[in-house]
Amino acid sequence: MIHSYRAMLSRIHASALNRHTSGKAVKHLIQCWTKKFEENQVPEAEISIKHIISSILGLQNVTRLDTVRNQILTDDEYHRLLVKTDLRLKRMPVQYVIGEWDFCGLTMKMSQSPSVFIPRPETEDLVSIASELVHQLTAEEGNLFKPYCFEIGCGSGAISLALLSRHDKLRCMAIDANPAAVSLSRLNSELLGLADRASFSIAKLEDDGAIHGFSTPDSIKYDILVSNPPYIPTGEISGLEPEIFRYEDHLALDGGPDGTRLIETIIRNSPKWLRGGAFIVLEIDPRQTKIIQLISQDCGSYAGISVRKDCFGVDRFVVLRCK
Repeated sequence: MIHSYRAMLSRIHASALNRHTSGKAVKHLIQCWTKKFEENQVPEAEISIKHIISSILGLQNVTRLDTVRNQILTDDEYHRLLVKTDLRLKRMPVQYVIGEWDFCGLTMKMSQSPSVFIPRPETEDLVSIASELVHQLTAEEGNLFKPYCFEIGCGSGAISLALLSRHDKLRCMAIDANPAAVSLSRLNSELLGLADRASFSIAKLEDDGAIHGFSTPDSIKYDILVSNPPYIPTGEISGLEPEIFRYEDHLALDGGPDGTRLIETIIRNSPKWLRGGAFIVLEIDPRQTKIIQLISQDCGSYAGISVRKDCFGVDRFVVLRCK
């Protein structure tokens, strides 16, 4: 009963705001909706409404809003604004609300229904690390070298496509257990003009190291493996922010009891997919560094392991090199 009453009040307030903001210039819409989002505890209130309005007006990014600050939305644009702000009030991630997101300078389409994992800012650092390693391998092998990358859990295709955009001779094979993710990755590869060097397959990496739905000839050995695997402990999933818990793909989040289930599987089985001297780059929870180091040492297949920090100064990545 209380919930229904609160919902009714929210609708009344929203209706009043709609009447108040109709016919207002962009700068006033930003102010009004920032306040509305803040009143409803919507995170990143101002940047959320800026992204929404930028999307509606077809602007390249939010920095272009200053050029249209006095513009008044058409009736159609205003209607779309109301639809999208309502979704954000329900705590839908802004990436799903606007249907796209920038990653490493590339605009990726996003999918909410069915949901596909949203790439985070810190994952851009994984791309930078992997890119450095591709350069290192090329320097070691010579200019004719054509590196082959294997990604486990491609999501929207962000990591593989960002790497392909930086390395003309790189080829990428990527898998994901979520059919929607593979479909979205293929779409993004086509839109970005990278489909000729990217391959995306629906496949699941099992705990025993078997990859169901995907096979590669024994003669193919990859030069680098990248992955942003699910690494959140199962017991912490329900406590995540509504944007994540309600809307994102839980299979891309849940890493098992301690968060390392898939990470351990990747580390123990990668040597059969990679050539000698190949690299592995994984995104992790900083609490997992010690156990990951123990797992890699127990395998005996790696020449070394290093921990790298993300853009926020957090231990977020591990790099391993096959013997």
